Amino acid sequence: MLKKRKFFWWGILLLLLVLAGWGYYEYQRPHESAAGEAASITIDADALYTQYSNDEKDCDGKYLGKVLQVSGKLSEVQHSGQSEIWIISTGGGNTGGGINCQLFPGEKIPEPHPKPGDNVTVKGRCTGFLMDVNLSDCIVVK
Repeated sequence: MLKKRKFFWWGILLLLLVLAGWGYYEYQRPHESAAGEAASITIDADALYTQYSNDEKDCDGKYLGKVLQVSGKLSEVQHSGQSEIWIISTGGGNTGGGINCQLFPGEKIPEPHPKPGDNVTVKGRCTGFLMDVNLSDCIVVK
């Protein structure tokens, strides 16, 4: 009886150590950009925003968590810490929204640096819709 109890507690301890090791590994794993992944969908910024504003639930099923390649007209560049956020406008500006593209920190932006009004193409992971369609871990596609 004593051996079974000892074996049980050693098993529990081993399980906790394995779980702690796995948790530490996941915590220390570096964050990756969308550069190494192929875009599952290539779409225009206007079409993406229109689809999301018409039926968010359906679009979440199609796009959420997937890598999208989005093309459109750069409307604004914002700086957030070490990364940039590019706002890609939609249509004639009467939609009230656009595509927010959070560039991956350290992403090399091609020269000459795009200015508002330039056509750009970015690839990033879709994280959903909140007034705008949000893409994270974006890279600039030439």
